[in-house]
Amino acid sequence: MLKKYIFKPLKNLIIIFGITFILLEIVLAIYIRTAEIKIELPTYTFQNTQNFWFDLNEDFGTIHLPNDVYRQKKYCFDVVYESNSKGFRDAEREVIAETKRVVALGDSFTEGIGVQVEDRLTNLLEQETAIPHLNYGLAGNFGPTQYFMLYKTLAREYTHEAVLVGILPSNDFIDDDYEIGLRFGSDRYRPFLKGNYPNFEMVYHTDSIHKSKALPRKQNFINKVLKNFTNSYNMYNYMRVMRRVKAIPQDKLLEASKVPSYFNYSEKQFNRMRYTIEEIKKLAGNRPVMIYSIPIEKEIKAYREHGKNPLGKELKAVCDSINVEYLDLLPKTENFTEEEYKALFLSCDGHWSEAGNAFAKKHIESYFSYYKK
Repeated sequence: MLKKYIFKPLKNLIIIFGITFILLEIVLAIYIRTAEIKIELPTYTFQNTQNFWFDLNEDFGTIHLPNDVYRQKKYCFDVVYESNSKGFRDAEREVIAETKRVVALGDSFTEGIGVQVEDRLTNLLEQETAIPHLNYGLAGNFGPTQYFMLYKTLAREYTHEAVLVGILPSNDFIDDDYEIGLRFGSDRYRPFLKGNYPNFEMVYHTDSIHKSKALPRKQNFINKVLKNFTNSYNMYNYMRVMRRVKAIPQDKLLEASKVPSYFNYSEKQFNRMRYTIEEIKKLAGNRPVMIYSIPIEKEIKAYREHGKNPLGKELKAVCDSINVEYLDLLPKTENFTEEEYKALFLSCDGHWSEAGNAFAKKHIESYFSYYKK
């Protein structure tokens, strides 16, 4: 009799909790799609046992585990990422090759987040030109200082004839800002340029890669189930990240919310970017270096409103002074309708869609002298 009085309320409680949780999952699934929340969705498999981007390299920080697989699913795409034996989302590459090759440096846009590997920029260029493009793009807060360090310590060891560098002003200035790094993301192992141009000192947050919060670690079974099978857990993690974003220094955060960073950057921030471009060119020697800058959707919209583009002018002046070709993709969107430029980006993520990668490929191939040979 005692068991009956104990287990019946417990049974009812479990049923009520189960029904509530199912309803919550349904509501969240609908809300995420209708409100266009840029959040990872459950894959309903045990394919993802941990993250895909880690701080593993002593020189430039972020990279993937070798031969790893990760499935990223959002409401507008479902893509499986695979890394090669060196930890990059690319085919296996020999260090020495007799054929022409291009080294491609950049962040998540270069890596091709949200699109199948055959639809991203470097693969489209490789298919069109029959010239292998070694993709060293990396997501995970990867900025120009890291492009430079990756090229210096790893990529330039691979025989290549040219270097292609993608600049994303919407986050590259912040990713490379030493002062912001001290207050936001100081638990990540990343290189920064400290000091004033051109006398920079290379420093790292944290002081040891082993102190980074972004080290590989297997999820316990409960977290694995929650991440791969529930919207609730992923929404919770998303909200935690949003709280971290609010920790960015308020003056920087307010500026960025008013004017896109393509049009809003300090002299210090620009000089860091300038320095990395100059250093990559020095390392490349006689090889052509091709720089292109990528506007995001809100920057295209802002450009239409005020028509000014100071970054494009300043970057061109720097590149001209060191014999580097520079392509600004922002003016190339000038004649697009709103529907056309919005189609360049994934609605659930903000990275290039298939159309965006094709757009960049078209202009890069037609602009840079290297591709006209």
